[in-house]
Amino acid sequence: MGVIQRIFGAALAVSLAFAGVAWAQDENGALRVAVFGDSQAQGIAAGLQRVLLNDPHFRILNRTHPGASLTHSQKEWLEPVERFVAKDTADVAIVMFGANDRLDMRDDKLGYLHFRTDAWREAYAAKADEILEALKGAHLKIVWCGNPIARSQTYSADMSYINGIYDEEVTKFGGTFFPLWSVIADDSGQFTAYGKDRNGVNQRLRGDDGIHFTSAGYEVIAEKLVAALPQTQAQAQ
Repeated sequence: MGVIQRIFGAALAVSLAFAGVAWAQDENGALRVAVFGDSQAQGIAAGLQRVLLNDPHFRILNRTHPGASLTHSQKEWLEPVERFVAKDTADVAIVMFGANDRLDMRDDKLGYLHFRTDAWREAYAAKADEILEALKGAHLKIVWCGNPIARSQTYSADMSYINGIYDEEVTKFGGTFFPLWSVIADDSGQFTAYGKDRNGVNQRLRGDDGIHFTSAGYEVIAEKLVAALPQTQAQAQ
């Protein structure tokens, strides 16, 4: 399946997953969207807030933790989710991790686990499952964003490996994996720092590190996510 078709398919899958759902909208009838994850997720949350600044039908709740990694303490990746579901409500959870996760990690039972080993993959998937269980238990619809292609081929290969874990685990919990691999790429699907922004103007869309996006780049991603989210009752009228 081609990249464009896969992204379109993910958006369609999100829309179908949301069909017929009664939303727990806030007092103003807005769809509540909570964003969890690392600095990439923080960029997406900010992009959504800018894109939807004048749209009363959505409320974006930024619960990200820049620098978070599933290879680190639960304080970075699980506790923000647990605190939210214990005290707040939302309709949709957008999740993104992985940028900081190409690391060995310590398991209390198994000791140090080396990145890309079977033991590491199993332990890492179990951590993703903890997030997914908490969100599903709170009845949030889950959209887990995959990591994009990066300037570094080695980094990109590692992100592709991690994306595969997310894709597999999210499906088990009835969520949707939303690929961002080539959301901004050249004609051959390879990394490029420049592209058309949401107004069709060619400009820089990727950050200097070749990993993150610029503000304009995050807005491009935000628009694609918004297109996949359900309409509120107010919008449908």
